[in-house]
Amino acid sequence: MGSKRQLPEIVLFGDSLTQWAFDELTGGFGWVLEQKYAGKAEVFNEDSYTSSWLKPNFQRIIERATEPYAPPTLLLIIFLGANDACLPPTGAHVPIDKFEDNLREFVETVLIQDNMADTKIVLITPPPINIPDPLPDEIGIGPAGAAATKQDPKQDRGYLTYMSKKSYGDKIMEIARFYEETDRVAGLDFWKKLIDAGLADQNRLGDEDAYDEERLPGCGLKWAKEFKSGYFTDRLHLGGLAYDILSRELLELVLKKWPELDPDRI
Repeated sequence: MGSKRQLPEIVLFGDSLTQWAFDELTGGFGWVLEQKYAGKAEVFNEDSYTSSWLKPNFQRIIERATEPYAPPTLLLIIFLGANDACLPPTGAHVPIDKFEDNLREFVETVLIQDNMADTKIVLITPPPINIPDPLPDEIGIGPAGAAATKQDPKQDRGYLTYMSKKSYGDKIMEIARFYEETDRVAGLDFWKKLIDAGLADQNRLGDEDAYDEERLPGCGLKWAKEFKSGYFTDRLHLGGLAYDILSRELLELVLKKWPELDPDRI
């Protein structure tokens, strides 16, 4: 009797936003990939907290993928930055230069493996957070801090965190562009996809000031509006509407850039 055929693999590599992406109730992109590639590829998840904490997990991915007779790894999806971009002194914070080093290490390690010569990589930017409007006062910084916040709302920790996530997303897209010539790496600007969706919901997409940093959806400033219900389950984690956008944009990117990854052709 012949041995069971080993299916090629798709690996998702990230934090809790990736872990929760396998929930059928929210239709996360992990669950969508499982349905799309059922019987054609196995979808695996490796998750932790930050790009630094994930290094042991990444090593396991490489060891498994490069074992003798290992099935091919078709696609590695890296979805990091949401925790790395948290502001110090939070333990999750990874400075942006270290974050860049970590991501480049992940990408370059895959690119030099003979056993992963056909593996494609997608880098996904972290989403924005969603600060309710008006900005809550209970931010735990005391009267002096609250007074300062009222004088300069852009110094509020929530807004600074919001913009930090944008900076880390910009860095991810910069890294993706750097490796474009390999034709094996692509970036998905999920930050902008969600911002565009929020602007469209507010009938502001296309306005002259649509991307004014003081009016971006969910930024918490008095000139902005939060995302509507369904995009987030709390300020940080994604709901069904956001995962729908991510799943759709991810599949569109992958199948357009690498038609050979269409499940009908595997």
